[in-house]
Amino acid sequence: MFGTTYFGLLFYWILVALIWFTKLAVLAFAATLAILVLMTTVFAWLLHHGLHTMRAPLWVVLPVAWTALEWSRAHLPSTLAFPWLGLGTSLTGVPEMVGIAELVGSRGVTFWIVLVNALIAQTILSLRDGAPWRHRLAVIALVVASPIGWGVWRAQTLPLRAVGRVAVVQPNIPEHVKLDGAAGLDSTFAALDRLIPSIAPGAVDVVVLPEVTLNLFLRSSRFDSERLRMQAYSREVGAPLVFGSLGFSVPARGGVTPYNSAFVMEPQGLTDFQYDKHFLVPIVERVPFLPRSLTEEMPYFGAYGVGREWPLIEVDETRYGVLICYESTYPEGARALRWEGADVLLNITNDAWYGREPLYARTTALWQHPAHMVMRAIENRVGVARAANTGISMYVDPIGRVYNPTPLFEEATVIDEVYTTDVLTFYTRYGDLVGNGAAFAALLMALSLIVARPSLDPLERVV
Repeated sequence: MFGTTYFGLLFYWILVALIWFTKLAVLAFAATLAILVLMTTVFAWLLHHGLHTMRAPLWVVLPVAWTALEWSRAHLPSTLAFPWLGLGTSLTGVPEMVGIAELVGSRGVTFWIVLVNALIAQTILSLRDGAPWRHRLAVIALVVASPIGWGVWRAQTLPLRAVGRVAVVQPNIPEHVKLDGAAGLDSTFAALDRLIPSIAPGAVDVVVLPEVTLNLFLRSSRFDSERLRMQAYSREVGAPLVFGSLGFSVPARGGVTPYNSAFVMEPQGLTDFQYDKHFLVPIVERVPFLPRSLTEEMPYFGAYGVGREWPLIEVDETRYGVLICYESTYPEGARALRWEGADVLLNITNDAWYGREPLYARTTALWQHPAHMVMRAIENRVGVARAANTGISMYVDPIGRVYNPTPLFEEATVIDEVYTTDVLTFYTRYGDLVGNGAAFAALLMALSLIVARPSLDPLERVV
């Protein structure tokens, strides 16, 4: 009941957003919910037996079990992993509160939130049972105040430096139009014809456009005219364009493997840069468990290849790393790019999947998705520029503060400074220690419970 309620409310948008395109959205939502409910059942089992069999305190078992649940759904096999909106990301609207993410990552923030709630619950239980409770208030105050104090102090003292001016372009092409082949391409170029001239020549260092701006195999000789139009835009603004399109490779056994990719167009022409998306959307971009030899026979659906490298774009000594759409939910991607030397993260995305212009057709995913880039900025103390097809396009500074966001479902071109820091955070250096630790501790708890159960007295097992 808890899992159905919690994840049903959190991810209802899977059904609402995709039902416009296919009735299979019902099956996709039901399958996703079933997996998450099953995982929540394991969490509940671990919590119950941790408390009543192992006699561990609530303030230990609850944060370990919940953080392990969050870690587990982010590490499911194949493309079943679904790290979307962990509990820690829920507080990114007040970035100073989650400044400890630079030390412990988003799952460390999750652990802290659950720990506070466990301490409060234990205090309430102490009141009910007549046990001493006043000393617990001091502990709760300390646990709440210490991480927040760190975050506020860092927000006031962290030195930021401007590293460039970036334009983000929001063409606002509805998804049903983008999927309509030539009509989608015509609409895209019509929007860019209106928007690109608003960028004065020489006014920016980089122009960022959304994911799959051009829904075609960009390097194919069939699309010379489309490449020339993008090159003309780059010449017009006097700066490179970073945008999404389709890459491809031809395996030795034949066939074509498509990639959801990012490219760079300069005034001189298309560069060699190509970033291929690493973390793919389940079903839509890659069908779980099926071998490539089979999925390659299903072009444009469930057959996308997985990227292997983390290339950077260098413009005037500033290095930019690209995350495509859903990759923003994976801490590993942003951390890898920062470790490679990225000063700024560029998130190109198409959130038109998550709703349509009428208010009744908008889902909470339109706000949930950009929240992940706020957490990525804090974890790595790096700046962000986000270009979303229908919004929300925005900038994030290394403190996690959002600035100059665009409205939803409107054409827009926004220009602003992007910032970075010279800090390589503890999290960037050492990774998700809290999440990994919680998962390992939960595994040990589960194994000890499984091993110990047969040794219990039969009457005790019944009780």
